[in-house]
Amino acid sequence: MPCKGSFQLFIWTLTMVVFMFMNDETTAAAAENPCKNTSYGKNTLKPMRDQTIADSFVDLSSYNELEMVPNRFEASDVVLSRDGHVMYVVFDNTYQIGALCTSLGRSFNCTDRLLSWPDSSLDGKDSSFEGVTYNPLAGTYFVIQETIPTNSKKVFQANVFEIRIDMKDSIPIRVVESCIVNWEFGSENKGFEGLEFVFHERSGQTYLLGLCEANKCDHTSASGNDGRIVVLEKKQATAKRECVWQPVSTVDLPSSVRFTDYSAISIYHQESRKLPTYVAVTSQVNSQLWIGRINEIDEKPFFEFSQLNKNTVYNLPRTTETASECQIKYCNIEGVAWRGKNQLILVSDKAKAEQGAHCIEKDQSVHYLVLPEHLTD
Repeated sequence: MPCKGSFQLFIWTLTMVVFMFMNDETTAAAAENPCKNTSYGKNTLKPMRDQTIADSFVDLSSYNELEMVPNRFEASDVVLSRDGHVMYVVFDNTYQIGALCTSLGRSFNCTDRLLSWPDSSLDGKDSSFEGVTYNPLAGTYFVIQETIPTNSKKVFQANVFEIRIDMKDSIPIRVVESCIVNWEFGSENKGFEGLEFVFHERSGQTYLLGLCEANKCDHTSASGNDGRIVVLEKKQATAKRECVWQPVSTVDLPSSVRFTDYSAISIYHQESRKLPTYVAVTSQVNSQLWIGRINEIDEKPFFEFSQLNKNTVYNLPRTTETASECQIKYCNIEGVAWRGKNQLILVSDKAKAEQGAHCIEKDQSVHYLVLPEHLTD
């Protein structure tokens, strides 16, 4: 007959085994289902409001107005005007640019508009626009086409338009220059997905940062944590060659950023536009946003990205009505812009047919969100 001490030891061991099994099950469930994670609230962006883009341009009291606007708004990026009155939204299915007034702009009698591209021969054609950014030194905007065909069927390159936008001009968009990007992709829909203008203070040089959609900038990559940004320097046109954006280096995102894809980038710019500062990168597939820090360095790649002191990979809100499912509902995030140090504006593309009905509600929209906790470091 076993002694009492041995029996108690057996019961204690059995209890610990059951506890560890249940804890492993809970941990696994939380990893698979963020809604069951105790830190869900701290790691999830707080929605303020959503606005469909069509609502900005369609007056339902006017029966003919629906015929005058595109039948879909495949938003791909967003940038705020310098005065904060307007956010400019680019779409990959049209050359038109949306000028959506902020609450500040409306107090100055701003009106939402669809701005026509100056070349009317492009009306009704897909633009492949995937990124837009502001150049405060020249007062212009850069818009990048994800890829355009080349002489080789299996090689694609991006193209950058530099444009001026003046809402008071009879021709509100004027193209300053169009320059090819000397970087090759092997897929027409896995190229640059985001764009940022950045000033390197110590050298006095300006660059564009092109965010690749695929890990390692390679559409065949199976990696899940190799986000990459291409640093581009402009080479001016000469009598013998056209202008070109030349890659000078690539920068890796921290390996802790485990995204399947990368859909947008935005740098938090203060008035001085000096670095270091915050940077936001989104993932459409993961429906998440990472916030880190960008700083300049003296040697190539000239910039580096680092983590903040705390975890700053945020979920977009899930469908918590059925916590057992915790479905993604912001399925098509393709653009991001800082509205303030702790507020963000995101835009969504059109939902894909294979994504399911739960993705339709938030597609083709502008989303206003705040961070669950203020940034302090």
